[in-house]
Order: sequence, then structure tokens, then C-alpha cells
Amino acid sequence: MEIIYRDQTLAALYKPAGLPALPERHSASPMDVLTWARQHLHPEVRLVHRLDKPTSGILLVTWDAATFSHLYAQFAEHRVEKKYWALVEGEPNFEGAELTAPLAANPPRVDSYAGKPALTIAHTIETFRGYALVACVPVTGRMHQVRLHLAHYGFPVVGDTTYGGRPLYLSAFHPRYKPSHRHPERPLHPETAILLHAGYLAFLHPVQQKKIHIEAALPEYFTIALRQLRRWAARVRP
Repeated sequence: MEIIYRDQTLAALYKPAGLPALPERHSASPMDVLTWARQHLHPEVRLVHRLDKPTSGILLVTWDAATFSHLYAQFAEHRVEKKYWALVEGEPNFEGAELTAPLAANPPRVDSYAGKPALTIAHTIETFRGYALVACVPVTGRMHQVRLHLAHYGFPVVGDTTYGGRPLYLSAFHPRYKPSHRHPERPLHPETAILLHAGYLAFLHPVQQKKIHIEAALPEYFTIALRQLRRWAARVRP
């Protein structure tokens, strides 16, 4: 955990992949974001929103009731700007694409009949052989929205085995990879992580009455995966 931004009423935290936002009933992990924040920031901290356990990125917290109400309303009314970076399987050609499959909860799924309206704007940033880096702007905030939308349109997030993604191995795209009998190959990312990162958040500060912009760099394993793809799976431009 890391404190990215802090003032008198709120803070922005960096949540690593694999750490739950809230305590889990049957988890072997003794720590979660809420518990950590109440220990290190304020005993009355509340999470303004959530991130999925295998996703890394920015989480807003506050210990002030009025601030919580204002921020919660901004999220509910879709006035908070959010951006995710996803490494996906396949080579989508998204240019401001509107992913609109309706989503239902319990369990989270695409459901044309029982689902609620959902909108994710997707942009392809970089394409490799068999993979792509995509920027996603979730306009609505349904559970697992970015993961479900990308998977539904045929481009699951790397490592997201819940929705059809697979772990990323160097042997999958390195043309001269040689396996080792002594050291079995491991994924290029932690097993608890998917290659999805909530790296940008912007909102109106309830007290300061000015726009606050928060950014969080990609985790190291994400940048390593991109570096390897650029080296061994780069698309040669004509």
C-alpha cells in the first residue's frame, strides 16, 4: 500500500493487485485496504469506491462524513473521470469504441435481459502479435465492468481466468524461447494479478472546490510484460 495523495479530509491510495479492498470472510490474507487505512490514516476511514482484488490502482478513502457524501454522489452520477490500462489477448482496433453490453450482478455477467446499461469507452494504444495495450474509460460503474466488456467483445484481460483470459508466459510470444527442465516457466506477472490497472482518477474536491487529478504508474510486472512484448512481439510497420 502507498499513499499517493492526502489532505485534511481524504486520501488516494495505491492498491496492489491481490489485496482485497474489504475484509474477506474466508481469506488467508490478514490485510485489506480498509483495515490498512484505518490503521495508518484514521480509525473512521471509509472507502468511497472499490477495485477488484486482482486489479491494481487508485482508491479514494475519507474519514469525513460530508466529504464521503459528496464524493459518493460524484461516483453515482458518473462525474468522476476514471481510466484503466489493460493488456488484452487479441488485437482490437478500438478508436473510441463504445462497449455497451448490459451487465448484471450476482454473479457479475453480461445479460441482455436482466442487465443494466453499461458503457466503457476503449482506445487501442499499442498492438503486438496476439496482444494489445488498451485504455478504458468506464463511464458507468458496474461490477467487473471493464473485465466483462473486454471479454465479451473477444479481448479478455491477460491473466483474468475468471473471464477467459490466460496468464502471460514468455514462451507464448518469444520465438527463440528454450524451456528449462530444472526451472519451470512462470508467468510474467504474479498469479494474484491480472493485467488491469486503474491508473487515473479526477474529481471535484468537496472542500477545496477544485479539480483534483490523481495518477498511479503501472506496476513493475506490467511494465516488464510490455517491455518483453515490445522486444519479441512487436508489430512491424510497413
